[in-house]
Amino acid sequence: MLVFKKNIYKTSHHPENEARQNLDPCAFIFRSLTTDREIFYGLQQLSQEESQDRFKTLFPHVSRFGSISLINNFSRSLLEGLVDKNQWFSMNAYHMTYLFDSLHGTFEDYSYSEPEQRKELFPELHGEAIDFDHFLENYFFGTAFLMDADRFNNMPPEEKKDLKLTDSCLFGVINRLIPAEEEVVLKASLQTPYAL
Repeated sequence: MLVFKKNIYKTSHHPENEARQNLDPCAFIFRSLTTDREIFYGLQQLSQEESQDRFKTLFPHVSRFGSISLINNFSRSLLEGLVDKNQWFSMNAYHMTYLFDSLHGTFEDYSYSEPEQRKELFPELHGEAIDFDHFLENYFFGTAFLMDADRFNNMPPEEKKDLKLTDSCLFGVINRLIPAEEEVVLKASLQTPYAL
């Protein structure tokens, strides 16, 4: 199970949330990750140049620091982590960057679909639009991984701490560094991350 700002496995029907968005967060992430499995398979069938071009278009942020092979591994491990009901897994800025690109792609596909297709994809929305910003606000700890490198690199350490820009992988993501081996794997959490 993946750790987000809010527990995606326990959907609460808060009146405040229902007025904004009925999207099942776990289903949204699951559909996005399973669609990506097909995308990565398709990329392997193309020439190297064509697959690179498509990869950069489909995953604009994560393609800046990762190869198709590396991000394919991210995709696979996140899907496995999502469905593993025996363990909680924490993600870092590298994982979140990939997940952002993946979810944004699903959001765009949904947004440009016909109403009937929308209802098939996410029946709970009844064809209504996905409020992607609301989703990010509720489930992502932040989107600092999208920050401009010059801005991030010129921030004093105190400001980074005040803004909670302390993920050890954030520097690497923003500066387009290939992740180290230990930054690729999900971190198993030893305790339940949410209050019972």
